[in-house]
Amino acid sequence: MADQIVVRSRMAEVEEAIGIPPVEELLAERQQLVERVAELRARHGAFGTFDALRKSKLATLKMLLRAQAQRDQRKITEAALEDEAHAHPEYTDFVIQATRERAELTKAEGLIANIDATIQRANAIARYATAEARL
Repeated sequence: MADQIVVRSRMAEVEEAIGIPPVEELLAERQQLVERVAELRARHGAFGTFDALRKSKLATLKMLLRAQAQRDQRKITEAALEDEAHAHPEYTDFVIQATRERAELTKAEGLIANIDATIQRANAIARYATAEARL
């Protein structure tokens, strides 16, 4: 079995020597999380598309319900149409899925913040260890 060669930066060796996780590893983990939540942020974050998607879903359901009412030759008021669209199983599933996505986004953003805090803490430890070595 061949030996494995692990390439490490000098900085990673110093970080390991003073007991802090290598920043390259933290940044790689952070990048994976950012890529995982990018679409969720685009949909549910600031200036996201969720509200437009929600309105589109409701409009589509209203068109479907109007067509069904016309087919069945029954009159339906706009208020009743609005209520039926909001109570429609497709809309309920859409809202449930959005809730799950927002929860996933919140959890992932928490993990990203934890990594950021770990990097900041590691920076502080490195400054402290460097200053102590000079004394």
